[in-house]
Amino acid sequence: MNLLDILTILSYIALNIDIAFQMRQVYISKSSKNLSLVGLTIRYMAIIIILIKFMTLSDLPLIIGQGLILVTFTAYFALAVFYFTKRNNKH
Repeated sequence: MNLLDILTILSYIALNIDIAFQMRQVYISKSSKNLSLVGLTIRYMAIIIILIKFMTLSDLPLIIGQGLILVTFTAYFALAVFYFTKRNNKH
């Protein structure tokens, strides 16, 4: 691994931390009111497409980083959908 590979993994860790903080906000507020499910869906699909591209390139640091983003974003997306459906069931 070279310096760029290490920086790539560190940047993915930072992105995962950011998503974790967003998840925390959704959990604390018990609401996904300020989130766009369409936007989250588009981002989710983009994450999957980029992961597939990185897999075709066989670039391990990018695959690991994108895989971590996929796991973290899946949890975030599920939490947002949970509170979205919970909000819609109240009305």
